[in-house]
Amino acid sequence: MRHRMLVGMAGLLATLVLLTGAVDAATTLRIVFPGTSETEKQGSLRLKALAESKFPDIKIEFMYLGWPDLEKKLSVMLPGGDIPDLVQQQEATTLVAMGALEPLDGYLSRPGSPKKEQFVEGAWDFSVYGEKLYTVPIRSVSFGLLVREDLLNAAGMKLTDLKTWDDLKKAAKAMTKGNVYGYTYALGQPRFAWREGPYIAGYSNDLDLSDTSDAAKAKYLEVLRLFKDLYPSMSPSTKVMGLRDAMQAWALGNAAMFATGDYVVANVYPINPKFLASTRAVAFPKGPSGKRSGGIISNVGWAMFKGSKHKEEAWKVLSLFTSLENLTEESAMLNTPARRDIDMAKVSGFAAKFYPDAVESNRRIISDFVENVHPVAKSMNKIVRREEMEVMFQKFMIEMLDGKLTPEQAYEKIKVEIEKIKRG
Repeated sequence: MRHRMLVGMAGLLATLVLLTGAVDAATTLRIVFPGTSETEKQGSLRLKALAESKFPDIKIEFMYLGWPDLEKKLSVMLPGGDIPDLVQQQEATTLVAMGALEPLDGYLSRPGSPKKEQFVEGAWDFSVYGEKLYTVPIRSVSFGLLVREDLLNAAGMKLTDLKTWDDLKKAAKAMTKGNVYGYTYALGQPRFAWREGPYIAGYSNDLDLSDTSDAAKAKYLEVLRLFKDLYPSMSPSTKVMGLRDAMQAWALGNAAMFATGDYVVANVYPINPKFLASTRAVAFPKGPSGKRSGGIISNVGWAMFKGSKHKEEAWKVLSLFTSLENLTEESAMLNTPARRDIDMAKVSGFAAKFYPDAVESNRRIISDFVENVHPVAKSMNKIVRREEMEVMFQKFMIEMLDGKLTPEQAYEKIKVEIEKIKRG
């Protein structure tokens, strides 16, 4: 009897060991996900379910680090040996310069891997640094000017009237009434104090904000003066306004114009889709030194950390996340497609699931970005140590708008700091 019990216990232990081994055999991939809207967070849960159903031996653990804090937090984590496996990226310049990301070219010859010809050329090229591919695009990102067409028409103007910066200032002043402000600027966070306004405007004036050469000085001053002139048409909370606050102002009907990207629907819809019905997107009006209205295109893509201990598994998941099947649904959720071979009819079908109360509004806004911004857009420049420039730029923009600095004084301080950052 005792012998049978021992045999039975041995069998049970063996079974437990096998079961434990099966659990231990599962690889956990840590994925950094910076999407900030509720739509994006729900999308991450869909990705987790997709990957774990496709690869039962892989578990997904998402780490949510918002875009404004992403590079800062990773710059602390990575040198300390806290290295995740994958990260969703927009501009990867700083991480590439740190040597933090794995070049992906060697993986592209594998069966089922993404191919360059499947992607929009500009979106693919934005992922290339020093002739090496570091991210696989999932979406194009377009930046232009959002306009509440109903408010603009009520002010006696049409979308086609927004041709120059003078037109922009005239419209902003005319639409500032009661609790509606003619121009919205997310000055309260460095990333958006730089990009959601001055950087986008700069492209319509043939200027990149990181350029402080003597040849660019006049153009730079024109950008600073534009925002000084627009300041009376901005909300009193502008200095503490982040991107989410700006999107909330739009959703509540308190904003008439806002320089931002094609992710507006994902951010506004969960708050209140009502005002999306009158939202239009145009290229940013032409600056005094610009040749034409401007826009910017970049991308969002998936990258692998060089220090990942699970590169084979990470590549499997990265390939799944960038597959045609997945990106057809993801393109309906946010931004404009990065792949050429996406069926736009299917995209529209998925979009109705994400935004059932704004199907037509979403279609029109994305079409506006493609038709009005893409034809004049330039690929966003890749700027090393951009995040440091953003922090400094925000500080001097606030001081200028507060009247503590003239545009000329603000420019001189920005120039000194940008050149110091570049040397450093």
